[in-house]
Amino acid sequence: MEAARVSDLAVPNTGWSAAMCEQFQRLLRRAADGSWRRIPSYRRGLDYLPEVVQMAVGVVTRPGPRLFLRSVDEEGAGFEYAIFLHASGHRTQCLCQLGPYLEGHHGFAHGGAIATLIDSTVGTCALAVAKASVMTAKLSISYLAPVPVGAVVVADSRMERHEGRKIFLSCHVRDTKRDTLYAEATALFIQVEDTKPPPAASL
Repeated sequence: MEAARVSDLAVPNTGWSAAMCEQFQRLLRRAADGSWRRIPSYRRGLDYLPEVVQMAVGVVTRPGPRLFLRSVDEEGAGFEYAIFLHASGHRTQCLCQLGPYLEGHHGFAHGGAIATLIDSTVGTCALAVAKASVMTAKLSISYLAPVPVGAVVVADSRMERHEGRKIFLSCHVRDTKRDTLYAEATALFIQVEDTKPPPAASL
C-alpha cells in the first residue's frame, strides 16, 4: 500500500489515449533543454508538492490528504494529467485527458471538472512562485465551449503579478492544436502564513 502511495502517476498508463501519449512525448522533448520540467504527481497532496516547496514548508513526516485529481483509482476514468513547470516558476502547463467519470451533460465534461483542472494548474504555478503553501482566494472562469469526454486539453497558466502574499494568475484551456479555446480564467492565491507550533522549550 505504501509503495502505491509514492508512485509517480504523471506518466503514461493503459488509460491514456494515443493523442495523450503523443502530446506527452512532445512536451517531454520540449523539456529536454531544461526550460521546462515535469512535476511528479502522487495520490497524496503533500507528496505532490515540488521539491523546492517541500524545502520551504519543511520536512513532511505524515501522509498528506488524498489529492483530489487522483481520487479515482481506475486508469483513464477520471483526470489523467501531467503538469510541466517553466524554469522561471512563473508558468505551468497541464496536459489532461478527461475521463468518463467526469461527465456532466451527456458526452461532455462537467464544468466542475474543468474548474478543478484550472484550479490545480494555477495552484501549482502559485506554489512555485510562493515557494510555500498557498490557498485559492478567488477563481473566475468563463466557459467558452464544451469539452468532450475523452478529450485531451492543455491548461496554460501564468503568473500575472505578485503583491506580497497575493499571487494573481491567468489560465487558458485549449485543445492540443490550439484551435479551440474551451475556457479562460483568472485566479488569486494567498500564501499561507507559517502555522507550525514553536519548538518546545528545553528543560
